[in-house]
Amino acid sequence: MRHPALLLTLALSFLPTAHAAPAQPKAQQLAVFKVAALASATITPATLLASGARAETVTIPADYLYKRDLRVRAYDLDAFLKARIPDIEALAAQGAQVMFWCRDGYAPMAKLSDVLGRGGLIAVADADAPADVRWPNAPYKTSVLTATEIGNYVVWRAAQFPAKPQPWGLETIYVLPAGTALKK
Repeated sequence: MRHPALLLTLALSFLPTAHAAPAQPKAQQLAVFKVAALASATITPATLLASGARAETVTIPADYLYKRDLRVRAYDLDAFLKARIPDIEALAAQGAQVMFWCRDGYAPMAKLSDVLGRGGLIAVADADAPADVRWPNAPYKTSVLTATEIGNYVVWRAAQFPAKPQPWGLETIYVLPAGTALKK
């Protein structure tokens, strides 16, 4: 897990602070979080196709995970969000936050207005991998990530946005109210 305490911190930030809340199982933490979400979009092959966004092949310079130029098969993040959450631009104008929920509990956040229009992509496969391989294994810190762990991977067309979230294992994108912040 990348940041196992991240979700707990977020969940606790929505609870009253009059008394300390006991640690909750991950399912309960996510339930608390879902109540606060303004909108969400689950990422599956069916929702990507239903969004009307077309798969494209894009080269990501100096990819964050693979540490090399990487050709990916990807869908435009903006097109996906606009199709799944029709009022996404109004939410961005109101200061909403976006959270990228990953299967291992990692959940990076950013201002929605900082993400829209910045060249985000939902990469679904290495375009140069053999036909039976979605993603080649990728070394990460002291482990090796498999294709299942990498899954859907947010990347950016331009290297000028290295501070933007680049999560892999992406399952759902949540839009949270303006001012939502993680306690550190």
